[in-house]
Amino acid sequence: MTKGRKEQKEKKQQKIVIAAGGTGGHIFPAVAFGRWLLDQEKAERVFYLSGSRPLEIEIYASQGIQPRRLSLSGSPLGGSSMVRNLRRWMELLYSFFQVGCFLTQERPSLCFLFGGYVSLMPLLWCRLLGIRAIAYEQNACAGKVTRLAARLGVPVASGWNECRGVDAFTPVGIPVRPLKEISRKEAASALEIHVRDEDFIVGIIGGSLGSVPLSVLTEEISESVTQGHKEDERRNIFVVLGDVPASSLGKNEKEVFFVGRRWDMNPFYSLCDAIVCRAGASTLSEVAAYGIPTLVVPWKQATDGHQEANARCFDALTGNALWKEDESVEERTLKEIFFKFIAHARGAKDKKKDKKDKARDKISGRQSKQSKQSKQSKQKSGDAASSALWRFGQEQ
Repeated sequence: MTKGRKEQKEKKQQKIVIAAGGTGGHIFPAVAFGRWLLDQEKAERVFYLSGSRPLEIEIYASQGIQPRRLSLSGSPLGGSSMVRNLRRWMELLYSFFQVGCFLTQERPSLCFLFGGYVSLMPLLWCRLLGIRAIAYEQNACAGKVTRLAARLGVPVASGWNECRGVDAFTPVGIPVRPLKEISRKEAASALEIHVRDEDFIVGIIGGSLGSVPLSVLTEEISESVTQGHKEDERRNIFVVLGDVPASSLGKNEKEVFFVGRRWDMNPFYSLCDAIVCRAGASTLSEVAAYGIPTLVVPWKQATDGHQEANARCFDALTGNALWKEDESVEERTLKEIFFKFIAHARGAKDKKKDKKDKARDKISGRQSKQSKQSKQSKQKSGDAASSALWRFGQEQ
């Protein structure tokens, strides 16, 4: 067997462990990276380690993945209940033995830690067993486990050009889920709503944990934004990911649609002309890949202010609008921001439509090729992050 073939065989037979849990912000980039590893034949097997919260299991199940579940329901730090914190400390202790047995048995060649409490025990055992580990931080402000990993000498890769809390890191970008743009008609049907072609669709995203305050706030603003519309005018339609808040039942039903929690985001992104969202790293990377005008409202209670840090990095890269909830308590100020944002996004949509109309007059084959290239370029942005993260891991 030649040296080149031997190296190729050894590379393909690598076992990779990815530790990711908590919320979709940790899990979706991890799954996107894991799938890229298999698609590119960088690893023979990819194992996922997660916590035991129902949300984590639901997200993994939506991706067709059954992770190795650790007996962890959350971080034991920062909780207000002593009983709950004590239970979580016991879960953490038990997970120490779970992870130790798993890593000793499988002996992976590399472990990627996607942050959160789930990554703590894999980090410690990798150091004990001499297994190579990479700490990946998708937020612009490093979490507790990432900071600990850096102090223990584990290389850190970051989703942004900023990673507060660690001295040395390498920006690689954020892996995103497979992107597939579909027609507005197909998207509306998948979301089970009815909209007109001329309607302007504003999507509201609160994150995998949901954001009732953001949903309610948006609905209040939508009432003033949509006032005075005539039936033959282009309406502003708000589509909210999440369930209907109790205070919203029966209100503004023609202008605001609540479509529940959904893990396949392609219909939602394909339908929307503009997005209002929190500043979770995974969400920001996806709306950037789709090129949708976005108003970012960072969650002010996010740990260490990481959402505000993400929003600043996103604004620097894309120039999208940003509003901090504590900047002003005057409803008029937020309404003005909404009106300005929607006017800007409408202009962007009209320019995009003009380009499509011109393309339609050209040869249909060329138009089809342009459309295909546009879809491919969206996915390449996510693949580039996975590729950069893999190269970073191989260089360490």
